[in-house]
This record gives sequence, C-alpha cells and structure tokens, in this order.
Amino acid sequence: MSSHDTTATVGPEAPHCPYPLYARLRTRGVTFVEEVNAFMVTRAEDIDTVLRDVETFSSCDALGLPPPEPGNGPAETGFYLVTSDPPEHSRRRRLAHRAFTSGRIARFEPQMRAMSVELIEGLRGRAEVDFVADFAVKLPIAVISTVLGVPEADTAAMRRLSEKVLSFLNEAPDPVGFMRACEEFGALLAPALEAAAGVEQESTILHTIAASGLDAQDATRFVIELLFAGNVTTADVISSSTRMLAEDPRLADRLRQDPSRLTTFLEESLRLESPVQGLYRTATRDTELGGTPIPAGARLLVSFGAGNRDPKLAERPDEIDLDRVSPHSHLAFGRGEHTCLGHALARLEARTALEVLLGTVRRFELAVPPDQLDYQPDLHARHLRSLPLRLYWS
Repeated sequence: MSSHDTTATVGPEAPHCPYPLYARLRTRGVTFVEEVNAFMVTRAEDIDTVLRDVETFSSCDALGLPPPEPGNGPAETGFYLVTSDPPEHSRRRRLAHRAFTSGRIARFEPQMRAMSVELIEGLRGRAEVDFVADFAVKLPIAVISTVLGVPEADTAAMRRLSEKVLSFLNEAPDPVGFMRACEEFGALLAPALEAAAGVEQESTILHTIAASGLDAQDATRFVIELLFAGNVTTADVISSSTRMLAEDPRLADRLRQDPSRLTTFLEESLRLESPVQGLYRTATRDTELGGTPIPAGARLLVSFGAGNRDPKLAERPDEIDLDRVSPHSHLAFGRGEHTCLGHALARLEARTALEVLLGTVRRFELAVPPDQLDYQPDLHARHLRSLPLRLYWS
C-alpha cells in the first residue's frame, strides 16, 4: 500500500498540533500515511461514508493495536463495543442503551454539580494550579464511578487503571499490556457487578447492566469500556474547553453573563478539539473512497479531528461561533452504528463543570505560553497532560 500514488508523511510537529497536517491532507483526499500505516480519512463527507458503511469498513481494529508477539497470547478486543461489528455490536448496544437514556443521566446532575463545587472550592486561595491534575482528571472518575455504582473506595484504583490502559494505546501500542490492564479492571469490578446483580431496584447503571441480559464476562468488559471512555475522554473535553476560555477572557465573560450559551460553546469545543482524534477501520473488500482505491484488508484512520475542521462541515471551521446554526453536527462522538453511547453523560458533565468554574473563579488565564502546553504526541487522542492556570478569586 505504501506505493500508492496518494501518500504523505506526518512530520515531527503534527502529533502535538495536527491541524496544519489535517488541512493539507483534506486538499488531497483519502491519503496513505506511512507513519500510521493507514489511509487517513480527513474530509467530513468521506468520514460519514466510512462510519455508516459498517459492512465495508469493519471496526475490528478500531484501536489500532498491533498483533502481539508470538507466545504472548491474542490481542482479544472484539468483545468491546468500539471493536465489534453488527450483528453482535447491535445486540450488545441494544442491551446497554437503556442505561444511558438522557432521563437516566439527568438524574445525576445534582451530584455532578456538588462534586464540581467541592473540587473548585478545594482550590480556593491558590494563585496557580495544574487544572488537569487538580480538577479535570478528578471529576470524571468520581462521576463515572457514581453513575455506574462503583464503590467510592475503588475510584483511585479505577483512575490508575484508566491511565494504565491509555498508556498501552498511545505512543507505543502494547496489545498484551492492554489486555492485562483490562484483566486487572475486570478483577476489580467483579465484586461490584455481582453485588449489583442481586439488587432488585436499578438505582445505578451497574444495576441496569447486571440486569440487561449480558453474561458476566460481557457485562464486566462493557463496564471497563465505560469507565475508560467516561474517565479519560471527558477529562480531555474539560481540559480543552478550559484552555480555550483561559486564552479568551472576553469569551469567558460572555459565558458568565449568558450561561445559556455554554451548550453551544461546548459543542464548538468538541468540534475544534475532539478528544478522540481518530479511530481505525479495516476494509472488508476492495472498494473506493473519495476517488482513492482501497484494497481489501487496508487500514483506514478515520480522523474526526480533521473532519470537524472541514469547511464543508462548518463555516469558518477554525473559529468558535456561539451563533452557529447547527453546533451539534460535528463528528466528535462519531456517527451511525458506533455513535458514542455516553455522549449525553459527557456533555452534561462538561457543561456542569464549566458552569461551576465560571461561576466561582472571577478570572483565569494560562500560566505558561500556549506553545509550551504539553500534549500527548498522538494522532488518535487530543490529550492535554497539564494545564497551568493562574486563578483570580476576587
């Protein structure tokens, strides 16, 4: 595949700031990129085609994990929603969907708000903080643990294991390490799931999953996926949104004066800084995408981060526009069969966190120049490792 006409290289700066690369690739269409060993799909129209055609473009390798070394065991990931295809994916998703209705999620808003207030008040009086470590990574694990019904005593271990799973997916993917970390997750979750199965009233999502009809192994794996996705990606949404506001105090003041615009701002943040920048698909047959031939077995890196800045998806795509007519039309949560199951939870949690931050801290700004912000060097996730902020309380 590397001899295909449409090829490109990433360049050393791209993983830290991928948007110039995305813009170049959009002008070329579907392009084979050596460093990721995949055709990068960067135009919104082509991304939509891939996401909706689940027969031609399989999710079996969505995480892009390489095969394990001989003797180290299989990289068994097909049991996760993100790496499964219909009809099995559809069956599991139907069973799990009732746990994530908007009405069920909305019941947890008071707890989310109380957690946000407690974390922000814990920073009161400090002139400078690392907002990632001091807030953004703490809130999501507390929320997802509460929503799921995981015992509070286990939340620290859940956070540690989430970070461990992430480390095996980024930079130097390690399928064996990934699977072993998931096994640790499963061992930690098994008692809570077993206890939830014996409760008649479905008061938490863990109870709903336990009663859903999924067998014990699938239920455990599904909870692992929710914990990881609900922890890491939501932390990235909160971090990126806060960074945007720290760089634009007039925008922050506008949102303080009119909190109803926070919903649109959050959608713009999701579009501009998608926490999941890309996932893989595998061609199940010879096909063509955007005029580029794709052979059976080829990998495609579906770049949500690039598609979200496609001028055909959004006018003035690199700008925040609080008056955008269709702010929800972005690709940050995917589309079609694999639309993110937890999007309502992520949106509510991030919006609540921003409301509390803006309502409590009079002003905040970056404590380092923007070009010194430390991002995970990755084309698959937009992960801010730290966010030094100066806080002004009165």
